Amino acid sequence: MKILNLAWRNVFRHRRRTIITAAAISVGLATMIYMDTMMNGLDSLAAGNIIDFETSHLEIFAKGYYREEGLFPLDTIIENPEFILQRIAKIKTIKGVTPRIKFQCRINNGIDELPVLGIGIDIEKETKVFKTANTVVKGEYLKNQDDILIGKDLAKDMDLDVGSFLTIITRDRYGTYEAYDFTVSGLINTGHPLLDRNAALMHMNIAQRLLSMYGITELCIKTRDDNKLMQLKQEIASKIGKNFEVYTYKELNAGIFDLSGMKRSGQFMIALVVVIIAAIGIINTMLMAVMERIPEIGMLKAMGFGNYNIVKMFIYEGGIIGIFGSLFGCFLGLLASLHLVYYGLDLSHMLENIDIIYPVKFIITGEINYMTVLGVFIFGVVVSVIVTLWPVRKATKLEPVEALRHV
Repeated sequence: MKILNLAWRNVFRHRRRTIITAAAISVGLATMIYMDTMMNGLDSLAAGNIIDFETSHLEIFAKGYYREEGLFPLDTIIENPEFILQRIAKIKTIKGVTPRIKFQCRINNGIDELPVLGIGIDIEKETKVFKTANTVVKGEYLKNQDDILIGKDLAKDMDLDVGSFLTIITRDRYGTYEAYDFTVSGLINTGHPLLDRNAALMHMNIAQRLLSMYGITELCIKTRDDNKLMQLKQEIASKIGKNFEVYTYKELNAGIFDLSGMKRSGQFMIALVVVIIAAIGIINTMLMAVMERIPEIGMLKAMGFGNYNIVKMFIYEGGIIGIFGSLFGCFLGLLASLHLVYYGLDLSHMLENIDIIYPVKFIITGEINYMTVLGVFIFGVVVSVIVTLWPVRKATKLEPVEALRHV
């Protein structure tokens, strides 16, 4: 206890130096917490947008479709979706199922033309799986047969509004060009760039008429428990047979989730650099403390203090600085993270004209992981103690007589 009291007094003997060192630790740890909050928020937003608007939790395709999904093949479709629906009807963990048709097409406003993703939907079943209907910001959801929903961003690019007329041009499953005139019934703003910039949603039967087909390209499944997706996938696969394939949303978007792992690696490297800088600050502080207190160390040794007690004293000092720096760093990190959670980070002015593949838009909200905060605090204290050991070696090598000559 006496050694701890001595270490406490020594830490606050040079307050400015202690504050600067603790501040270096604080900035490093606060940066780690803030970046982790941002990455968690990005991952959560991306997964949420994929589930709520793009694929839901699981998708069923005809065998071989997924390998050519980017080409949207119309000759590999689910021709009898009722067969699958009957087979999976009794699975209690399924919350909703909806059919979709996805196809390549072009949207024409009479002057300009852009390639978009056409999506045919069953408006009654769609609302049980996806949240698209809740994102209509102007106009109304699909009602009449000739109605079409487009994203707010696409409407801006094509100079369209609610009530505007447009033409969808595509090729049917036999390669013949087809066109259909629509009225824009509503504009959606989902937060998912795929839908807001590049998609047009229409009634299922109209999409089938355009494509000269009567099946669907996929069945989207929403589950009650997304922690057991693999078990549900296997159960569905066993019931529907080998002519169909089942994929989870993570498998369908492997590139997105691989990118998430790369972001984590980048986050770790940045955090490592910040921690190294903070560690150098602690080493410098402790070296200066040793050099300034050589006479004091000699006197303590002459009074019977052994190397063990000298080392313990300096470790306590490093630990005290680490605790204060870590506490303040966690406080700063949480404060900045709470702002990110409740208000978000608006990057629209930087990214609005850039096409990005990540399924989030430009306002990034955070998600705090309090276990990470605890881990960062412990990490800060442990690093502070460990980097103290090297300067302390110099103190333990001093002989009492030699040290007292510096008085």
